Amino acid sequence: MSKTGSEEALWAPRHSGWKLAHHLLPSFVLFAFLSGTGIYAALHASPVLATALLASAVAVLLGVAAAFRRPPQDRAAGTEAVLTTTGQRAATWFPMFRTSAQWAAVVMGLAVVILVATVALSARLLVLHNYDPMVLIVLLAIFLLGVGVYVLNRGIRLARIAAAAQEPGVYLTRSRIVLHGSRGVREIYWNDVAGIEATDPARHRPLGKRGPAWIVVHPRATRPSTHGRAKAGRVVILVHELTANPDQLLRALEHYWSHAADRAELGTDEALARVATFARLP
Repeated sequence: MSKTGSEEALWAPRHSGWKLAHHLLPSFVLFAFLSGTGIYAALHASPVLATALLASAVAVLLGVAAAFRRPPQDRAAGTEAVLTTTGQRAATWFPMFRTSAQWAAVVMGLAVVILVATVALSARLLVLHNYDPMVLIVLLAIFLLGVGVYVLNRGIRLARIAAAAQEPGVYLTRSRIVLHGSRGVREIYWNDVAGIEATDPARHRPLGKRGPAWIVVHPRATRPSTHGRAKAGRVVILVHELTANPDQLLRALEHYWSHAADRAELGTDEALARVATFARLP
């Protein structure tokens, strides 16, 4: 698999100015729609519908606020110990953004409010009353349920990071790559890596010139029939969760995958000195 990003910066600068605004433009539009319809529902004596819509608007606003809470400068890589499936190992650590338990609790609370209000609204409109047109009522219920499930899933991811004892991030040890992120813990041995690439999710490209959304470490398939299993075993690093320099991380992954002899320095000051040079490449 061809390497990506070795010769040029893919993500610099990122999360600033128009790049940040362009990324959040759909969120601003959705917030305006939800808050506007929520206020309209409240003024027309529809408290249940207003509750679901306004809670959804607040959830979107929290997502925007989370983007602005990111540190403006990239955090430097460090040396940390990481717990793996075979014990604790020294590692070179590329940090990720860690949210607070309070923030995660607020997001999950909003999700519960949205789901409860949606169920109550659906019961009222579909069961207790005969509202027409029925198709619009069903579509509204499906939309609000979708928003509630999305916000709940987001809250669970935030809570997973907030409750973890291990600092979130990507850990490079002498034997493997370990990821502690919002999707849980993943690890893959260097010898099992088939390729590393910067890419976007299938059939999806984020708005704005912000660089790919993912850094994916692909596992080596032992047999042709294991392609689906190999896809499931890949390690997906979400770039928007990184507080480390993603270009630096990508170059470090590519270097230590290609140069097995240099992996012995991972977890030491020598690795930090080498990794620092990757951030200065054009």
